[in-house]
Amino acid sequence: MLDEEMDEFLKSLEEDEEESSKPQKPPPKRKTKPVNDPLTDDIDSILNDPDFETDRRKTEKPTKLQQYPPKKCSVVYIGKKESTIGQISCPNIRCMKCDCGVVCFEDFDWDGNIEYLFLRNNYPDFDRLKSKLKPVKGTFAYACQCNSVSVQKQSSVNSVKNSLKWFCGSH
Repeated sequence: MLDEEMDEFLKSLEEDEEESSKPQKPPPKRKTKPVNDPLTDDIDSILNDPDFETDRRKTEKPTKLQQYPPKKCSVVYIGKKESTIGQISCPNIRCMKCDCGVVCFEDFDWDGNIEYLFLRNNYPDFDRLKSKLKPVKGTFAYACQCNSVSVQKQSSVNSVKNSLKWFCGSH
């Protein structure tokens, strides 16, 4: 019984192989339009025009990334938006330790020492962070998910707190 089934299986494989080795009919030829078709003539005249650019890269507008390389601050300043000597505070600060953006609360100061877990659990929600913030005119409270600092005048990040690992995320 098993031998008969095996023979049938082998026979079916041989038949399949014979069918696949037979030359197959070529696919049907596509119908082509006559050469004197007005549409074909128009397309040919456009393509043969020396002013027609066939390379799409020449006609596409460059993307924003291609137009301008991203700007990065060489020294990251925090505090007032612009100082009297032309230093501008960085609007896009990121932290290397927690890989989060740094948020800034203008006219607020941190109320005492802020614990790591408080920031971790409440960042970046102002409504949840405001329990540790007090309103102080002219002060800036900055925080990421692992660190916080307050400044009253514009300063570089390293001069405020040496343990900060904040950098410009480009703008």
